[in-house]
Amino acid sequence: MQLFDAHSHMHMGPRGLEALLESFPHVMEEQSSPQHSFRFAGAAIMSTVPADYRTVDSVVSGLRMRGFQAVPCYGIHPWFLHDVLSSSSRQLDWLVEDLQQNLIDHPDAIVGEIGLDGSRWVEVKRESHYHQSTTTSQEEESIWKRERVLACPMDLQRKAFEEQLILAVELQRPVSIHVVNAWGELFAAFDNVCARMKDKQLIMGKEQRRRRSSSSSSSRRSTTKLLPPKIYFHAFSGKVGTLPSIIAACKKGHVASEDIYFGFAPAIPNFNSAKTPLIMKEIGMKQLLLETDLEDATTAMDDLIHGVSKISNALGMEESEVARQTVENAYRFYCHEGLTYGSSVSRFLPECECEDGH
Repeated sequence: MQLFDAHSHMHMGPRGLEALLESFPHVMEEQSSPQHSFRFAGAAIMSTVPADYRTVDSVVSGLRMRGFQAVPCYGIHPWFLHDVLSSSSRQLDWLVEDLQQNLIDHPDAIVGEIGLDGSRWVEVKRESHYHQSTTTSQEEESIWKRERVLACPMDLQRKAFEEQLILAVELQRPVSIHVVNAWGELFAAFDNVCARMKDKQLIMGKEQRRRRSSSSSSSRRSTTKLLPPKIYFHAFSGKVGTLPSIIAACKKGHVASEDIYFGFAPAIPNFNSAKTPLIMKEIGMKQLLLETDLEDATTAMDDLIHGVSKISNALGMEESEVARQTVENAYRFYCHEGLTYGSSVSRFLPECECEDGH
C-alpha cells in the first residue's frame, strides 16, 4: 500500500539531500515483509521562501529519478514573509513576479505554502522615556519594555496572501493554505480576491467583446473561477463549526466542495485533540489528505502511517482503504490544467484526467 505525503518540507532537512532521499526504499524493490506493507509513494515539496525554490527543484528531481512521484510547490509562508522583505531590497511585487515566473516555468507546480497566521508571536523591545530625579541632577533614561507582536503584521500577511491567491487563480493552480487563528481574516481575504477577480474579468470581457467579430460563432464557456480551482487547508486547525463557513466561502469563489481538501499532521499538537476524529468524520474520506509537515524525511513514514491509523479509527475504515483513498485524493488535488504529460516536465499523475482532457 502506497502513501503519499501531501505536505512535506523535506528540502529543509538537516541531514543532506542524498541521505534524506536514500532513507526511503525504492518503489520498485521487493518488499514482502509485514513491516513493509506500507510504501512511500512520493511527496509534495512545499517551499516557504523564494530562496527555497531551487532546493525544492533539486529534491523533486531527486525523488523522480528514484521512481517516486513528486510535486514542486512555490510560495511565501506567512512566518517568514516579514524576514524576507526586511532582509532584502526586493519588494512584494517583485517577489510575486518571481513566483509567477517559477510557476510558468514549472507547469506541474502548485502555489504553496501560503496563508495567514494569527498566533506566531515574537517579543520585541519597546522604548519608553521618563525623568528620574536624583540628588545631583535629572537625567532622561531609557527603559526597554518587552511586548508581544505578530511575527509579521496581519495587513502585510493579507496583502501577500491575496496577491498569491490571485496568481493561483490566473494560472489555474491549486493552493496549499496555512491558517492558524485567522479564519476571519481568511474569509475577508477570499471576499477581497473574489471582488478583485470580478473586476479583472469584467475588464477582460469588455476587451474581448470589442475584438470579437459580430459574425463569429459562440463557443462553450467554462465556469469562471474567482478563487484557485482547488484549495487544500493543510494542518487544519479549525473546529467542526468552521467547516460550513469554509465551504460557503470557497463556493462564493466558484470552488466546488469536492475541490476542497483538508490535512492533519501528526507533528502538529491539534492532531491529538479529542475533537480531531469528529472533524475528520465531518469532512469525509474523499476530502482528506495524508501529510507530515516534516523537515526530516527520515521520520516521514512513521507519521504517514500514524495518519492512516488516525483516519482509520475516526471513520471506521480499513487502513488499506484509507491508504488507497488518500493517494487517490492527492492525485485528484494535484492534477490541474497546467500539467503537461509525455515529457520530463511531470512524472506525477501519469494517469490523471484533468478537466482539459489530459
